[in-house]
Amino acid sequence: MELSFKQAIIPVITMAFLIIMSVSFWNVPIQIALFFEIIIITCLSLFWGYNWSRIEEMMFSSFKNIGNVIIILFLIGMMIGLWIAIGTVPTMISYGLKTINPEYFLVLSFISTSLVSMAIGTAVGTASTIGLALISIAETLGMSLPLAAGAIISGAYVGDRMSPVSSIANITAHSAEADILDMVKSMMKTTIIPYIIAGLTYLIIGLNLGEVSELTGGFNELITALDSYFMISIWMLLPPVLIITLAFLKAPTILNLVINIIFSLILGITITERSWSGLLNIMFKGFEETSGIIFIDNILARGGLTSMLELISLIIFAVILGGLLEQLGVLNSILKPIVHHITGKIKLGLITIFSSILSAILGCNQFLAVFLPARMLIPHYDRIKVKRKELARALGDSGLVFSPLIPWNVNALMMTAVLGVDTFSYAPFAFFILLMPFSNILVTIIKYKKTGNNLRPD
Repeated sequence: MELSFKQAIIPVITMAFLIIMSVSFWNVPIQIALFFEIIIITCLSLFWGYNWSRIEEMMFSSFKNIGNVIIILFLIGMMIGLWIAIGTVPTMISYGLKTINPEYFLVLSFISTSLVSMAIGTAVGTASTIGLALISIAETLGMSLPLAAGAIISGAYVGDRMSPVSSIANITAHSAEADILDMVKSMMKTTIIPYIIAGLTYLIIGLNLGEVSELTGGFNELITALDSYFMISIWMLLPPVLIITLAFLKAPTILNLVINIIFSLILGITITERSWSGLLNIMFKGFEETSGIIFIDNILARGGLTSMLELISLIIFAVILGGLLEQLGVLNSILKPIVHHITGKIKLGLITIFSSILSAILGCNQFLAVFLPARMLIPHYDRIKVKRKELARALGDSGLVFSPLIPWNVNALMMTAVLGVDTFSYAPFAFFILLMPFSNILVTIIKYKKTGNNLRPD
């Protein structure tokens, strides 16, 4: 059964209403909004003639794709707890406090995470290594964590979107049937201006945060506290170096994290005075020690397998919802009448961006954000003889990079898990990501205003 446009738009409207109400008025976690949206869509499906067994199949159709995500989140939680306990995170904070000028912290965070993400091709890997250290330093400096997270995530998704070694970038190129290197070269056209604007914005904000002396007051006391309670040593930087190296060598993420956890355990047992059982408990519960030092007790109390349970509950609801929407064909039913009335190349570009972001919202992950629109729009790109790399670029500039700004999207959940800042808080400060769709639109308009905007007749 294929839904009509009027039928398909109902779940989108109810979902938007419930999310707005839960965040703005009810003050409840977004899981509750998704739970009631699942109930609404289930009732609609029954009304539309689907039997219960088919609805169950649709609900759990996407579960095979999230097992690895849940495992990754558990592993990241355990790794963060270990890195704090053995001194890896405290060492990165200590060295950062000694070397980073707070005025340039935001712009340096953006640039450094973008370089690391280009090298290793993964936003999660970037956020869980250098990003984790930077957010801890920002908290130590007393900076706005949403602002710092926005800079870190903006940089992390530069490489996630266009690094030749990024898995999702390769999936985007494959979905659009484009060459990955051609896609990357094309993406440079829409990257430069947003990158410069975002960098300058972070620089200006940093220069206006206040006097350095105000931000750095008590640094010596903080560094002394870290030195007295943790093993501060260059050797403790080996775990993040190892994870970046293995990511660069294209080691699978789960294998990379498992190796890092084992290595961190061995490092902690051999170099620090912590016991095997103590470290194992920290892997499960996170770092919860009471030292009497406010900085340590408040800022470094995080990590552990159990810290991921709330996020995983959101992932489960999001995936059930995404499975229902995908199997019901909601996106196709909404986009078909729009795509059918394409009258120009510029409008085709706008529809690509819109459909990709809508797919990221409804599908809850990056893969659907690039795959579904690509398969639907390839015939139209072929019809007007526009190169596939432009389709790939539009997908990369929209749904792919926008995913971490959608609170129930798997990418946003993983960023929140690592950095400890919720999506609604950091989204307004992810300037690079927010600018990307507009940059693509601008480049498309400039190009086709010069070369002609008309479609070839069918």
